[in-house]
Amino acid sequence: MTRRTITVAVAAAALALSAAAPAGATVQVGSSGWQWGNPLPQGNTIRDVAFAGAQGYAVGDFGTILATPDGGTTWTGLSSGTFTDLTEVQAIDASSLFAGGGCVGRRSDDGGKTFTRVAFTPVESSCKQPLAGAWFVNKTTGYLILADGTTLRTDNNGDTFAQKIAPPGTPAAGGGNVKVNDVRFLDANTGVVATSDGKIYRTADGANSWTATNDTQRQVRHFLFTTATDGIAVGDQSLYLTTDDGGLTWKPKALALSAPQNLQGISCANPSLCVMTTGTNQIVRTIDAGATGTLVAPAQDPVNAAGFGSATRVATLGGTGSTATSDDGGATFTPVGGRLAGRYNAMIAGPTGVAFAPGDNGSLAKTTDGGKTWTRGNVSTSEDVSDVSFPTATDGFALDSAGGLFRTNDGGTTWRALDTGSTALPRGVVALDPKTVLVVGPKGVRRSTDAGETFSGVRGSINSSQLGAIDKATGALVAYGFQDVWRSTDKGRTWTTVLKPGKYVKQRNGKKVNRRGVNRVDFLSANTGYLLDSNGLLYRTANGGKNWTALLGVGMNARSGMAFSSANKGYLITNSFGQKSGAGYLLRTADGGKTWAPELVVPNVIAARGVAAGGGGTDYLLGGDSSLLFSTTGGLSGGASTLSVTTKQKSFKKAPKTSITVTGTLKPTTTNGGDQVVVSYLAPGSVFWRTQTAKVSANGSFTTSWRVSKGTNTFVAQWAGNFQSAGRGSTPLTVTAKK
Repeated sequence: MTRRTITVAVAAAALALSAAAPAGATVQVGSSGWQWGNPLPQGNTIRDVAFAGAQGYAVGDFGTILATPDGGTTWTGLSSGTFTDLTEVQAIDASSLFAGGGCVGRRSDDGGKTFTRVAFTPVESSCKQPLAGAWFVNKTTGYLILADGTTLRTDNNGDTFAQKIAPPGTPAAGGGNVKVNDVRFLDANTGVVATSDGKIYRTADGANSWTATNDTQRQVRHFLFTTATDGIAVGDQSLYLTTDDGGLTWKPKALALSAPQNLQGISCANPSLCVMTTGTNQIVRTIDAGATGTLVAPAQDPVNAAGFGSATRVATLGGTGSTATSDDGGATFTPVGGRLAGRYNAMIAGPTGVAFAPGDNGSLAKTTDGGKTWTRGNVSTSEDVSDVSFPTATDGFALDSAGGLFRTNDGGTTWRALDTGSTALPRGVVALDPKTVLVVGPKGVRRSTDAGETFSGVRGSINSSQLGAIDKATGALVAYGFQDVWRSTDKGRTWTTVLKPGKYVKQRNGKKVNRRGVNRVDFLSANTGYLLDSNGLLYRTANGGKNWTALLGVGMNARSGMAFSSANKGYLITNSFGQKSGAGYLLRTADGGKTWAPELVVPNVIAARGVAAGGGGTDYLLGGDSSLLFSTTGGLSGGASTLSVTTKQKSFKKAPKTSITVTGTLKPTTTNGGDQVVVSYLAPGSVFWRTQTAKVSANGSFTTSWRVSKGTNTFVAQWAGNFQSAGRGSTPLTVTAKK
């Protein structure tokens, strides 16, 4: 179904509601431990909203389900147990709701605290016919219609279904090609559907037969019944129909507008006062039962859903989570929360509770409350801000993409341009305190001890080194580029080379060279640090680079960035996991990189510098280019899980000519199976992992088959969680073949 709004008629009695200006408590991303800081209340596009009095529910992209107890002033994220885009929601009553979309159906009878699956397809990962529409008459009896017109009835809350007769013209009815746009049942047997050919059909015998009651020649998009007999249907080209006999007959209203509108959904406080969505940022408001209408713009983003939470309160929701409320029946609106303007390119942690997101055209987002709220300031430049460093909440330095350096002493309200004393364009900045600041790149390091008033070049071999970033650790600074890594333990006065992982080869001139490319470096102290190379392999050192250990528990190559809050806890950024790509995944370790648990956080790819491990136990995330999130739990949610892999024979004298079987166990898992584990394999001498996705059986076991080669073969299993249990990564399994 393409309908964008589900609405429920509410009692005419007024309900006292406060003005909708604040976003209320932070909203958790439905299936992880991350919470929204920008946009507010949250950033996933909402497709539908439904109210039962002031209690409302909204659904949208990425499996989003929200609840509001006060007509839309405050919202709470609910765990839907799916990442599928949801398009349908019905508030059966204040505590019971149905939500669905694609191959997914969900039902809750405790206000969204828990959800059960409505299994209208064998599996949710794919289905031949996705959901087109649904309506529950009460808590037990409901109807679901699929994309081909297949009509299903349940009388036990979705536990089982009986197939009924499909609406005429649909493929399931015998070869037609029309689609169902909306469905509404008035009691257990009486209901109406609207089809894409402009017809309305009615059943009075529980969908055992259908009778055409109206041919509008225009598509009806949405029904609303205020009683068992009185209803409204809206659709394309300002179509507005009414019925007073339960859908037996329909009468058109003029709905005079300055220009015709394609009406997507309708919600009414009473028969006269209604609001209708149009698929744009404007809604249509009528105060005379559809005789005339006026256009109102609640937001700049498209409004996909609108509903009355009282006789006067209207809530609208839509693109990128944009939310607004009205307390005068839809005449005027006030935004709930909001969204910072601009596009951001990185997340950078400052002092405890403080973080920054530099962005385009001088924009700089800032939080001082651990990510709960963000404000936007502007560095005094028209260039993109590429890097910032704040040693205190008020004193900071910013670097733009053209190499301009700026200083603030008032938390970013005003900025002063600085002269680095060189025509070279620096690429990174770090401030140790309000007076000591260093810039790096494109070659060498320049240092100031007077808050950037004057700079001087740091002497030594580092001056000939190509550098792109500088990292501040406890008691040390680390500067690096694609080929070189340098460390200073005296606040940047002098620098020594940090050896990279891998072999150094002596050249004819006597110089030893290691061609391994460097992607990211993150040191926690002068000795303990991590290095992500250009192939995506991760290494750890505990002695300042004298020795490096390959962390093969990572188990994949597609990684773009990292951030560590301690020697043991950190993140890697990846845009893929197993067969899924193009989304915002994180890998998290809590054991110094021995194992890595994957989690899908946002639907958009996370930027290479999009995660920051802050002080005080708070981490920050940039999802896409404008979504700012935070977590105090490491991002994981759900109960603990265990994951392991093994094989019968781990050592061979000769590499076997046939495949070996690598098995594993995941606990806990879903009782009917269906969880998927990604098993990765690294061949001897290779830097690229291969993967297989294995289905987990009901007892938690899974099996894969591999050909191994001479040398050390490495296997890692990883699981992204199933909403009840957190994701997990196994320790590496090695299989050796001597020849």
